[in-house]
Amino acid sequence: MNVLPMPATSNHAIGLHSILVATDGSPDAHVALVSATDLARRAGAELHLVNAYNLPVAVYAYSGYVGTDGLMDPFEADARSILEKDQVRVESLGGRVAGLHTGRGPTFDVIERVADEVNADLVVVGSRDVGGLHRLLAGSVSTSVLHTTHRPVLIVRGGDESWPPARLIVGVDRSRESKRAALVAASIGRLYADAVVELLEVLPDPLAPTAHYFNLDSELTVEHEHLDALAESIEHVSGRSVSAATAFGAPAEALLARGDEQTGPNLLVVGTRGLGGMRRLLLGSVSTKILHSGHTPVLVVPGNGDSGADSTPEH
Repeated sequence: MNVLPMPATSNHAIGLHSILVATDGSPDAHVALVSATDLARRAGAELHLVNAYNLPVAVYAYSGYVGTDGLMDPFEADARSILEKDQVRVESLGGRVAGLHTGRGPTFDVIERVADEVNADLVVVGSRDVGGLHRLLAGSVSTSVLHTTHRPVLIVRGGDESWPPARLIVGVDRSRESKRAALVAASIGRLYADAVVELLEVLPDPLAPTAHYFNLDSELTVEHEHLDALAESIEHVSGRSVSAATAFGAPAEALLARGDEQTGPNLLVVGTRGLGGMRRLLLGSVSTKILHSGHTPVLVVPGNGDSGADSTPEH
């Protein structure tokens, strides 16, 4: 079952049946590999590994270069070798690899292409600031994957101590995309018995110039009621109580600050294409800001193709 066609208003758990992890054999990719293996083992999901390769720029610049016949063989062999070594790592962790995939071209294009082939429910990538010519996960790759894929993407960073998560902090508003992010977080949280799932809605600063247009107490009461209802509606998915809180200010900064307040590894979860008015959390740009500013793993959950906001949620 593929999670992508799920109606935005569904309250069902979201299963992980196929997980794709991008790897290049680097330490950062190794952390992503460990996390993906752990998720696949707990969820009973297939685990697929992908490595992208391409010709060095110098080859393209060579005036005598006329084609790629035979030139790609060493690069593909190198990519395959990296995958085979990582397969051994997965097996040493008690996991099992369902498929090894190499591809020529930009990393994010290869990831998207293979994700379609294996019908991945989740794409896992590592993140670092810089990378070499033969590295898979250069600094901008995780961001590029977010902009090109229509699947949930887990960006793992922070070293070996960043996984498994002790707390999943979900940025929410009233959009369908936001609710789907909460469902994905609850579904993953269920796999970790000691993990806490927390919803956080970030509201405009009450001291903002527009604040006098609203009855602040009434607005906060309404928001708290909707937030508590959303938390209650996904408790059967997480298998435990889900806490809910509000904060004021800029969404990305508030989510990062909330994570900094907590002890143990955190996983920040946000949806994309969240829409809404003055009180809504515009999550479309929040994921990018968090990636550029934070150091904790981030799970970004895209919408299901419906850009409309759920202004009257079923819950």
